[in-house]
Order: sequence, then C-alpha cells, then structure tokens
Amino acid sequence: MGIPSYFSYIIKNYTNIIRSLKSFQSGTFDHLYMDCNSIIYDSYYNLIKKECASTMDVTAFETTIIQDAITKIEHYIRYLQPTHTVFIAFDGVAPFAKMEQQRTRRNKSHYISKIPLFEKTSQWELSSITPGTNFMTLLSKMINQHFLHSENKYNVKRIIVSCSDEPGEGEHKLFSHLRNHPFGNDNVAVYGLDSDLIMLSIFHLKYCNNIYIFREAPEFLKNSIPVDCQGEEPHFVDIQSLGRGILSHMNCKYSNDRRLYDYVFICFFLGNDFLPHFPAMNIRTHGIDVLLDIYNKYVGDHADAYFISEHNKIQWKYISRFVNEIAKREHEYLTQEYFVRDKFDHYRFPENTDEERKRAFENTPIAYRAEEKYICPSEQYWDKRYYQALFKCERNPTFMKQLCNNYLEGLEWVCAYYSGDCPDWKWKYNYHYPPLFADLCKYIPHFETNFIEQQLTSRSTQSFSPYTQLAYVLPKQQLHLLPEKIQKFLLDHYSDMYCDEYEFQWAFCRYFWESHPVLPKIDLDMLEKWDLQFRMHTE
Repeated sequence: MGIPSYFSYIIKNYTNIIRSLKSFQSGTFDHLYMDCNSIIYDSYYNLIKKECASTMDVTAFETTIIQDAITKIEHYIRYLQPTHTVFIAFDGVAPFAKMEQQRTRRNKSHYISKIPLFEKTSQWELSSITPGTNFMTLLSKMINQHFLHSENKYNVKRIIVSCSDEPGEGEHKLFSHLRNHPFGNDNVAVYGLDSDLIMLSIFHLKYCNNIYIFREAPEFLKNSIPVDCQGEEPHFVDIQSLGRGILSHMNCKYSNDRRLYDYVFICFFLGNDFLPHFPAMNIRTHGIDVLLDIYNKYVGDHADAYFISEHNKIQWKYISRFVNEIAKREHEYLTQEYFVRDKFDHYRFPENTDEERKRAFENTPIAYRAEEKYICPSEQYWDKRYYQALFKCERNPTFMKQLCNNYLEGLEWVCAYYSGDCPDWKWKYNYHYPPLFADLCKYIPHFETNFIEQQLTSRSTQSFSPYTQLAYVLPKQQLHLLPEKIQKFLLDHYSDMYCDEYEFQWAFCRYFWESHPVLPKIDLDMLEKWDLQFRMHTE
C-alpha cells in the first residue's frame, strides 16, 4: 500500500511520466516482473459478481479464482511479450513490521463485515489470501504446475515463480532478483501500482535505468492521466522520467541522483506500511512540498550534504538538521492542519440511501475528533496532551527515549528494506502515532550509527512460520483458517488475545481505513514461543 494518496499525487504533479503500451515498440520489454497478490483479489471480486458463485462449493470457488488469476498472468505475458525473464511473485511470510499492518487491516475488514450495511456477498474469507492457508497452498501448486518449465510456450529464456511458501513480500522478492542481476539498459516492466513499488523502483534505478511500473488505470485516476493512456488497457509509469521530474521539483543547488534517495527518505515522514505519518505533515495538504522546501534550504543546497551516503549509510547529522527545522515550525503546521480539519465539523453527510450511509461511515474519523480537540494546539501544554491522549502516557524522559528510538529504528529499517534485503525480520514500530518532531530531534545522533545492527540477534534473521503469521494477523472469527490443532491451542490458552470488541483511535485520520483499532498486545516473546510450537507441528 505504501504512502496514502501518493500515486494520485505524482500523477497530478509530474507530467510526461505516463506512457501507453502503444508508445513502446513490439519486443521492447526484456523482463516482466509481476507482484501478483493483487491479481488474486481482482479474480475474487470478478467471481462474486457472477450468479454462479453463490452455488459453488469451497473447492470449486477457490479453483475458479486461481484459474482466473492464471489467465490474467498469461494475458500480461502475451500482451507485453518479454524476451528474457518472467518473474511471477506472490507474498510469502512478511516481516513483523508488515504483519502489524496486516493485523490491523484484517481486523478492520472483519469489523466492517459485521455491519449490515456492508453485508458480505460471499462467505469465503479474503483472509485466505495469507501464507499458510489451504487456499495459498493450492494456489502455489497450481501456479507452479502451470508456469514452471514453460519457457518455450511463452517464448522467453527464463520463468521464475516464487509463491507463498517462500518468505518475503512479493515486490521485495522481485527487487532482490533485480539487485542480484543488474540489467543496465534493459527494459523492465513491473506489474503493480502502489507507492511501495514506486519507492523501490527509485532506489533501484542504479541497477536498471529503464523501469516501468504498470497496471490498469484505477477509476479514481482516469481523470488525471493523459487521454491516450485512458481505457482499460494498462498504463506505465516511467520511473526514470519520474526521477528527473522529482529532481527538477526539488531544485537543489547541488543536484544529482543521490538526491532521489533522500527524496524517498523524506517521504518516510508522510507514513507508509511500517511507520505512521506525522499529524503536522499530510500529503493531502502539501506536506511533501513543505518537507522539500526545508530539505532544499538546509540540506540540498549544501555540497556533500545528503541523508544517504555513497555507501548507503544514513548520515544522521543531516537528518538532525532537517528535523530540527521542522520542529521549529511544527506548531504552525499542526495548527494549519486543525484549520483544515475543523471545517469538517460543520459538514453533515446525508444518510438517505445505502451509498450515502456507506460514505458517511467511511468518513467516521472526521466526525469523532474528541482526542484531537483534547490536544488542541491553540492552548498551552498541547504537546503534553498529545502524549496523554494518543499514547496514554506522560511525557517523561524514559518513555520519550523509548518512543523516539523506536521511530529512529523505523527510519533505518524502512530505508534498508527499500534498498536491500530485510534488515530484521522481528522488528516493528510499537505505536499508532509518531513522537512530535520537537521531541524526536533530541534523540537523533550527530554521528554515523546503526540502530538495528546494535540489537541484531540470530532470531532477527529468520522469518516467522506461516502459521505464526496467521495466528498474529487473523481475527478470532477467522482462526478456522489455521489447522484445527493450532486453532484449539490458541483459543484454549490465549483467547484474551482475540477480542470481539475493541475501540478505535481516529485522531488525525481522514477515512475509516486509516484508523487504528486498539487490539490486545501480542509481544515478540510470545510470538516466538508460538513459532517454536507451530514449527514442531509441521515437522
């Protein structure tokens, strides 16, 4: 998913980065990389629209989804006609940092499914699209049978398949292959259009100059893309052109490709799948432009000043300079955000039809702003109330060090994860909100150091088992997707970890899908205990 709203942001702000297939010559693409999890979801939604879906048993339903996904993958191979490599990837077990986001997302989806207004059209659980389920085992089998050793059929030199039985998110498997096989001036097409792919591609231009991300045009973008790229056919984001556009936008006095890596780092402060966004910085209200202006003045206009060194190390002294300048203006920016959000207080969403009621529900966070109003930056001591309201904690030195160090670990972890292999499979950010910039700047070192490497252990280099991931991310009502023995173990001994009711934190969220369910804490030690037992179960 990546940064909320980022893709629509770049389409509106950078011209000439979108290309249609007809702008490429036949045989243009040497390599086709496909992050295929989204194709499974597309196949599911296509199936439930059909009348026959309601009469299918589970086996027929799942087989139909997989066959449709295979057809879609085949369509893109034949459509783009890559000449050298086809890499078909599905998500395997994710790092703990991503599992946290998956747990939040699956619990919110289950919460919505209990609301009559959003009644499910199918009894099949979308959470089945998670490593370790019977469905994903079947998918791996059918995908491998269909595509492996089929190079002659598709007229390519090599087909690689990595399914859910191999750890790692699909897109990171693809880019790991790219790092290990630099393609220089070859043309690489990458299927998928979330902001993670864009950030990954920018980081990997050093390995391949010509990366094009593509997918069908989503409805919400069809008014933003060029006319000749509209329609149902795929459209392509030219990453090299995007990079040039970003450098032009940054307008640094000392400009080169290294500024692109700093740009990606700047975007971390706007939030992603692993770190929350700062309330004072919102991409919907020019947050990225504000950050770039500060970067230019205090980092980009200075020779040899970069966030990321030539050796791919974070130079904390420049991060410190940057964050200190944001901290000076944080109250001003937050007050501006309140001004925008306060306007919603006077808006009442009509609820006369189901569609209107759904829209009102999706906008829930702007109706429930009690925490935001308690913080109230226009009144004295708002910064103390920020921590009281959002963290249920006082602003004491012990907590602040713990919180800020966890966030700095996150910056390092995400940077390493986007530019290389997973630095620590067991790390995650432990909170729903970030520290204030004014506090964060006090804990940023002025020398080169590594937060993650200081605490790496042998357990950090191994992913969890698929069953452990399922046990962590699934709501109670979906634990039946686990083997019966494991399901019984969890409900008999850890039922308090799977609550039926929970509260939400809405502060500084715009839509329901951005909100934070407050779920029981399952700590790392407990997960590792489960992991040991579940691995024994599979042996």
